[in-house]
Amino acid sequence: MKGQAEIIDGLNGALTIELTAINQYFCQAKMCADWGFHTLGKKHHEESIGEMKHAEKLIERIL
Repeated sequence: MKGQAEIIDGLNGALTIELTAINQYFCQAKMCADWGFHTLGKKHHEESIGEMKHAEKLIERIL
């Protein structure tokens, strides 16, 4: 079971990184839109959606 726990710990670490990226991209998207950089804001928003999909895959794997 120790090997399994180490794998889950690694996946949880990867999930933490993905969730952080989601927050960063989403916040940047809103800031860019507020500043009038709509094209860049849209790109950041798309990146946040991509990170959400990565996080979803990790969550499915962990559970």
